[in-house]
Amino acid sequence: MGENKEKRSSILNAISDWLKLVGLVVLVVEALLLLAMALTPVEDPIFKWYPITMILLAILVIVLLFFDRRDERETSIQKIHAEATVERIRQQTVVVASNEVQVDSTSIGAELDEGADAYTDSLLGYSFNKPKGDGWNDPERISYGQFIRKLYNQEDLSDEVIKNNANLNSPYGNLMFHSKILEIQYGEDYTVDFNENTTTDMVEYAIAKHVEDLKNSGEEVSEEEIIETRRQLNQTDVIPSVSFTPNIRIMTMSKDNLDVSFLDTGLPNLFMHLQTTVQESMESLSADEDSILWTTANKLNNVSFQGEDYNAFYIYRLYRLLQSEKYLYLVAAQWSPQLKSAVFAWDSIKKSFESFKVKT
Repeated sequence: MGENKEKRSSILNAISDWLKLVGLVVLVVEALLLLAMALTPVEDPIFKWYPITMILLAILVIVLLFFDRRDERETSIQKIHAEATVERIRQQTVVVASNEVQVDSTSIGAELDEGADAYTDSLLGYSFNKPKGDGWNDPERISYGQFIRKLYNQEDLSDEVIKNNANLNSPYGNLMFHSKILEIQYGEDYTVDFNENTTTDMVEYAIAKHVEDLKNSGEEVSEEEIIETRRQLNQTDVIPSVSFTPNIRIMTMSKDNLDVSFLDTGLPNLFMHLQTTVQESMESLSADEDSILWTTANKLNNVSFQGEDYNAFYIYRLYRLLQSEKYLYLVAAQWSPQLKSAVFAWDSIKKSFESFKVKT
């Protein structure tokens, strides 16, 4: 399609040049006719044809200029549309914490990066630039079980329990449990501790709606009941804390491990499942047939972090789903502006996230 547009543009440019040449020739002829008219006696029979011929030639020039301007205008419009289409195809842009993140669709099916600054896994078919700066740990390969144990600070969970829970709660459980995960984190592991008042805006909205419905039906709701409902919705009895540190994580899932017949390996189904199960507040989304890019803004109310109490603690996350012939990839990164020692790490996370490439 691009070659046809270029050929059309070349043809229009050639026509434009030809029209300009014809116009120039006509103007020269007009000048010669004017000179001949001045040298011809008025009584000569040919004299009366000079003005008529000059008028016809002038009309011809006007017509030629009209077509030239029209073609040039159409060419400019087509060029603008073509450039806009290319821009739309090439780039996806989302916003996280007022910062733009942009990925290039040519990163799919691209040549993988090599060099000291790149992390390349030729077997799994991806590469990205490692985060730069002091404080970043070396890339670490972990299993899905290790990821879950680390996330929820529950080292006694066995792989068997994690696998059973994954398969019980998700049709993608087998796919995700057998995923291969690469993680690069900034600094040490930190913990966000919960209590009975820990909550999110989404949970508080649900509680308020429930209380309102009960009051409308004539039932009274005690403060103890609200606290218990909040604890159940947030599962703070089951999960008293979560691990958090700025990081970038690549989860590679083999399509061979999708063992549910009614599911395909398309990105939209997996995306909708992730959104349903994770339940984070989406901040921004951009999607096409080859890549889904989104960000979330997570506000945790009434938590403790590094021994300090926070009325509101913010965690921002970047996600991108894309695929090759054999694999599905979930690229994720997280960051918080309230982790003072890692505020500067945002730029490294952003550049590393944007640099991710897969071969088809």
